[in-house]
Amino acid sequence: MSDGPHRSLPMRRHWRNLVERAAKAAYSADEVCEALPVALQKDLREAPLAAIRDILSGDQGSLFANNEIERLEAVRQASTRSAACNVVIDCAIQAVSGGLIGEAAYRAPLETACEAQVRSQFRSVEEHYHREASARSAQYVRDRLDAARQQCDFKSIASRFMSGGQSPRGAAHLPRHTGLDEGPTL
Repeated sequence: MSDGPHRSLPMRRHWRNLVERAAKAAYSADEVCEALPVALQKDLREAPLAAIRDILSGDQGSLFANNEIERLEAVRQASTRSAACNVVIDCAIQAVSGGLIGEAAYRAPLETACEAQVRSQFRSVEEHYHREASARSAQYVRDRLDAARQQCDFKSIASRFMSGGQSPRGAAHLPRHTGLDEGPTL
């Protein structure tokens, strides 16, 4: 007997944790919301953010965006081929093409990449639930995930990455609620 369609999701563990919280009514909306930034941080931690920051906030302030785009493509070729990495680089290329420079050229791609990664993962979840479960449960999960997305502060997640290039290791863990008084609300 299965615990639900979230068990068979072809996603990484941190996203399955988020979907499990969204699928089970025992988890409050706040508990679903606290899992979303953790999943995002674990995904974006794989992106070569230090190299992207060096390119986007370079001291020379190149007059030619093509040079930065070529350097970003070189970073893409040299880095791991994860979806999150590609999304961040694509968003950085879009920022450079749009004429952004300096800190704004680094902040905008991070915020946009967070939103794009969340939407992509949520589409995969919804598709999986439509295949493996009923349309009613798919709608329930979608509504809870959308509520979490609307409450998520992508700017603060981007700021955490901007402060050090990577997210702090300890910040990307779900809090454990093990106390007697920390159970579901009645």
